[in-house]
Amino acid sequence: MKNFLKMIYSYREPDIYTRVWTILGIKIKKIDKFKKLKDETNANLFNLYHNLQYNNILNNKDFTPQNIYERLREIKKTPRYLLSDKNSCYLDILLGCEPIEFKNIFDIDNAYIIWGIRPVENHKKTLIFAENTNKPVMICEDGFLRSADTAANKKAPLKFRKGISFTVDDLSSYFDATKITRMEQMLNDKSLIITEEQKARARKCIDRLLETHLTKYNHQPIFTPEIGRKGREKVLVVDQSYGDMSVLKGLADETTFKTMLETAIKENPDADIIVKTHPDTMTGKKGGYYTELKEHDNIYLQKTPINPLSLIKYVDKVYVCSTQLGFEALMCGKEVHTFGMPFYAGWGLTVDAQTCNRRHNTRTLEEIFYIAYIMYSYYVNPNTNKVCEIEDAIDYLLKLREEYKTYKNKK
Repeated sequence: MKNFLKMIYSYREPDIYTRVWTILGIKIKKIDKFKKLKDETNANLFNLYHNLQYNNILNNKDFTPQNIYERLREIKKTPRYLLSDKNSCYLDILLGCEPIEFKNIFDIDNAYIIWGIRPVENHKKTLIFAENTNKPVMICEDGFLRSADTAANKKAPLKFRKGISFTVDDLSSYFDATKITRMEQMLNDKSLIITEEQKARARKCIDRLLETHLTKYNHQPIFTPEIGRKGREKVLVVDQSYGDMSVLKGLADETTFKTMLETAIKENPDADIIVKTHPDTMTGKKGGYYTELKEHDNIYLQKTPINPLSLIKYVDKVYVCSTQLGFEALMCGKEVHTFGMPFYAGWGLTVDAQTCNRRHNTRTLEEIFYIAYIMYSYYVNPNTNKVCEIEDAIDYLLKLREEYKTYKNKK
């Protein structure tokens, strides 16, 4: 760890005044400014620290995946929190703290929270103070039932863009297949028995999501599409945002998407191949891996907005890399082929192009849903400003979606 600190201190601006603070009895240097670093340097610094923390936590046998939330609740009222847009989620409700702000008050921090595992410029200062004060770093991500609209659509009112669900992990983001995560630990733990009552609860939630077409983002219209030729089998190939961390950490890259499309065509020569664009690419702010693809022969592009569950129900098979849509396809009873290593792959439910030797357990759909959507995820209700169960979150999102429809109709 001393090597990490030595490296990261070396990027301090040499002419910036520094002084020694005493924080919790520990003397540390306050770093006021850093050089603007290249993305590659940021990645090296972040990955070095992340791997060190990962190994330290993994070796702590006293901590289990099930008590992450208890650890979260120990965070004081002003946690150190890093997010490019602090207004895009209701994390302050989950933490039970005041509205999140970036504050230069380090001596009252007792945990550090970063959003995702993409190495960004402002992670450096957080990692320095986390290490110097020996405080944990918790990694947050959006949950699987998030909001009405996406955070990328800045034109929509804030209440429709703010996320109400979260995943929290002290090892890595749930989609990181390069290392063990708490999600993977739980799914892989044969001693973690999901009871029949819990499976029934999961099944009830799944059925309600399918009936209402509720998904992560809920701004896209619900309808039955008409794509391709009548009477032909339909095969869905799902694009993702280019360079998304769920792709990079899901053991995939540009070549993976090329292979996935080629395989779908080869394995289904008489079917209509439907390529779906990612919602963020529709805003024009992000590209996908099939952005340049043109319709030809039996290849059809689905670029217009449509609710993911509506599209899934229309097709017979689904080919994915690491997207959540693949798990929703399992919920719909579809045959799912994975080419990356998403959280739901390797447990006996999917046809996988890759293998992960760490994953040696088998799980049912209801078990994975219960672990991922109920045990591993956290939900808040902005109307009550309280943490809530998934059923309450579903009720809230359904009402929010109706409000969103009214808002769109008035425009």
